Amino acid sequence: MSRLWYQQPAKIWEEALPIGNGRLGAMVFGEITSEHLQVNEESMWYGGEVDRINPNFRENLPLIREYLHQGRISEAEKLMDRAMSGCPDGMHPYQTLGDLSFCFEGISGEVTGYERSLSLEDAVARTAFTVGETVYTREVFASHPGDAIVIHFAAKGPEKVNFSVRMRRGTNFDGVKQLGKQGISLYGNLGRGGYEFAMALTVHSCDGDCRVIGECLEVAGASEVTLLFTADTTYHYTGAELDASLDQYLAEHGEEEKTHPSGSEYFRRERLMQQGCQAFLEEKILDRFRAAEKESYRSMVRAHVSDYRSLYDRFVFELDGIEGCDQLPTDVRLQNAKAGSCDVGLGKLLFDFGRYLTISCSRPGGLPATLQGIWNKDFNPPWDCKYTININAQMNYWHVESCGLGDCHEPLLDLIEKVQVNGRRVAKEMYGCRGFVAHHNTDIHGDSAPQDIWYPGTYWTMGAAWLCTHLWMHYEYTLDRAFLKKAFPILAESALFFVDFLIERDGYLVTSPSVSPENTYRLPNGESGSCCEGPTMDNQILRHLFTGCLEAYRELGAEAEDCHVEGVEKVSELMEQISECMSRLHPTKISDSGRIMEWPEDFEEAEPGHRHISHLYGLYPAGEITMDGTPELAAAARKTLEYRLAHGGGHTGWSRAWIMNHYAALWDGETAYANIEKMLGQSTYPNMFDMHPPFQIDGNFGAAAAMCGMLAQSNRERIVLHPALPNAWKNGRVKGLCLVGNMKLSMEWRDGKLITAVLTAGSDINTQLCYAGEKQKIQMKAGEEKVFSWEGR
Repeated sequence: MSRLWYQQPAKIWEEALPIGNGRLGAMVFGEITSEHLQVNEESMWYGGEVDRINPNFRENLPLIREYLHQGRISEAEKLMDRAMSGCPDGMHPYQTLGDLSFCFEGISGEVTGYERSLSLEDAVARTAFTVGETVYTREVFASHPGDAIVIHFAAKGPEKVNFSVRMRRGTNFDGVKQLGKQGISLYGNLGRGGYEFAMALTVHSCDGDCRVIGECLEVAGASEVTLLFTADTTYHYTGAELDASLDQYLAEHGEEEKTHPSGSEYFRRERLMQQGCQAFLEEKILDRFRAAEKESYRSMVRAHVSDYRSLYDRFVFELDGIEGCDQLPTDVRLQNAKAGSCDVGLGKLLFDFGRYLTISCSRPGGLPATLQGIWNKDFNPPWDCKYTININAQMNYWHVESCGLGDCHEPLLDLIEKVQVNGRRVAKEMYGCRGFVAHHNTDIHGDSAPQDIWYPGTYWTMGAAWLCTHLWMHYEYTLDRAFLKKAFPILAESALFFVDFLIERDGYLVTSPSVSPENTYRLPNGESGSCCEGPTMDNQILRHLFTGCLEAYRELGAEAEDCHVEGVEKVSELMEQISECMSRLHPTKISDSGRIMEWPEDFEEAEPGHRHISHLYGLYPAGEITMDGTPELAAAARKTLEYRLAHGGGHTGWSRAWIMNHYAALWDGETAYANIEKMLGQSTYPNMFDMHPPFQIDGNFGAAAAMCGMLAQSNRERIVLHPALPNAWKNGRVKGLCLVGNMKLSMEWRDGKLITAVLTAGSDINTQLCYAGEKQKIQMKAGEEKVFSWEGR
């Protein structure tokens, strides 16, 4: 059974266990005489949308470029600090929803048999222990069908379940009230221009007594009780829907509000609007509670497990010989890994946990995973818990297509449309360009202006371009033509920005200004700088974007000409311009030291062990550098990695995950696996969350992507089986591994050698199958299945 388990309650947040249904999340602590659930809702972003475009940048852009071209870096950066930074320079944060604090009565005496666990097979967090002759069990899960967190407490024996529970949110709320006959609600507003929110807890079923007293919900004398928790914000509803509800509320309560003893007419009106929104949210919450009234606890469990497993069971990864690994608690196994004795099953658990987290925090129709997925305990979290789009948000989704979770990719792809709308204004007003642009962060609104005042990260125009490569990725795996027709104008409009933005330097086209995220170089005169022109990563991202755009144009044929691209009269002419631009980008270059150059000139790195390895974007995720296609560049990429690691690279969890993917792309299974062990031993919290530190979820997802790449790699020309299978994975099998070209792969191997592989074609296939130095051409029709055997070879 794939699970995390422990023999003591969580003492800190990084020991608690995460549950989620895509929209709602919770961290379950598994305490004994109390219980703590820290809860989240995906749209709890503080404040409203803000226009942060710097009005003075466009007039200063030529001078900034001239400074950079002349090597006057400090002058350029000083001017960028003032003229290019956003106004204000930061976006608003994603915040915690709050906490559920339970206080149990009647539990006294020695506790025996304590265990808390999170099953990755049914997505239920469980706590069980015995006191005297009574066995207490607690189960918590986040139901996607029920759009609620379900909490079930039971006592088997002479003692009963007795508790009171409060909802908390510091001082960041407006009020608490009784909701329905046996529920409580906490509600408030997320600042000026922000969304209204409400969260509520109710008793669903109870064989004891329950009542609301003050801000508490109390239960006494129960052998079993089931609670439902849910939350909502006005983000989720259209203006028309809210307006209709508010009009009705104003009509019913307007005269009553006029008698309020305090405040001006403006504040009375504002208060009335907030009350109307709260009434609307309360009704939505009550609808969910009413919909569950006829459901038993067991029927809710069945619906939840069925929904979850419809996603989780799409992919199966099994390794022989790990069956006894989970006899030890998860935290003990991690301590062993830290001491240099990492069991093989722990890496497999990390892989399954990555898929679990994806299903729990990224569902169709919702918002994408933030830096912390959906789980955040703070009002002002590290980096605001936003979407950092110079690698982190993208890494969150590197694995989804391979793992058969392409529908979980949709929230990120939907976010791009918001970025497109805002990015058009930024492109026009800041740069005087068509198309759209975003920098290194965005948020729930798709904010596209520069974030922070930080030379190594802020002044980078590639965020939207990198995001748009995910549109092409999704198409390559699904071959969904209807999706491509929708995605093509977005790809084209992103490319259009660079058609206008790129400038000529020595016969090449370069980005200017830019940075190589988030690194710093040192000039021969000893001066350090971050801002530059045409760093290697920009060229690699542009080739990736331009190639996807041109390929999409060819795939759509005549249909592409009918697509509307903002600012373009003839799509064919834009494609010619994109092709011309791509031909004039700097190629990826190798320095005299044999490493990939990070900048157009072979500058010294101020921090040789930097966590970002941006100039290897072409190796992974772009796949521009390959072992069988560009062996010289692949060898240089290996030297680049060795140099970084020799100087302390990989010291953050997500960076270690990127290194795993790089070594998988270099077909080096042993080094990729060694980095899995290092991540588990050095960069993993007790609850298996990735440790930057602090917690960032991208490393969890990047590790899952790397393990997929160790098993198989594919592009439009070929499939490579077991390119980086480590010796530790001696015997095993995989089922449901998705490949480029709308294919699925199943494999079984023994003693590190393939026995069988089964390819299932979702579309017509014409490719090559590569294994152990042999190649064979494959042609298959949609729906066809082929079995390949190496038995006895």
